[in-house]
Amino acid sequence: MLLLDERILADGIHVRTHASVDGDRVTLHEAQKAIGGLTVAALGHVMQHYGRELEGSIVDSGALTGDALELPGGLRLRRFHYHAIVDAEGRDYLVWERPGQPPLAVVATMATAALRYIALRVAGDAGPDAG
Repeated sequence: MLLLDERILADGIHVRTHASVDGDRVTLHEAQKAIGGLTVAALGHVMQHYGRELEGSIVDSGALTGDALELPGGLRLRRFHYHAIVDAEGRDYLVWERPGQPPLAVVATMATAALRYIALRVAGDAGPDAG
């Protein structure tokens, strides 16, 4: 399981969103229970829509290490913490690694919100606090 994001709800409860893979499906979990799933293709679509190519120096430095979710077809979703010079503190990113193509990065909070929304819609439970 890969930790995608952490957030604090309006009532102060701390929630962590994780992802696991089973074949060609990715299941999102919160509070140790599945909240919904989506296909690896849908995950890839979100990452390609929101993602931006990582700067070459980050890739070349070997900094892309740590927890990753191995997916079919040589795809990989990785959580990556990076502190850019322009940021006051580091940010968490989700990085979409594809064979033979440059990795794409998305701020973890943004990507996870989109993935959570899709998973809840597929599960038929996209209520007012689904995002």
